[in-house]
Amino acid sequence: MDRPRFTPTPIPRERRRKRCLHVTLTDREGTPIEVMVRNVSSHGLSAAAAGVPPACNEVVRATMDDGRELWGLVRWVKGNLFGVEFDIRAT
Repeated sequence: MDRPRFTPTPIPRERRRKRCLHVTLTDREGTPIEVMVRNVSSHGLSAAAAGVPPACNEVVRATMDDGRELWGLVRWVKGNLFGVEFDIRAT
């Protein structure tokens, strides 16, 4: 199909809530990673690491400020910023 005639179908995406939360992520060895969450939704979060961010494709556990623990996978890393996709089957 010609590119000018192609119209992508919009994929509805949940609205992200901008939050300034303190969350502790734990890597697979159980080492805490201090982060500041920038955006959060029921499917994931983006955050800034105080030190070295977790590696792309690393499994992490997020302990939220309300006490919930969510497991997720780091999907992207850029500098000290990174994004985590939660395993929503576990919630």
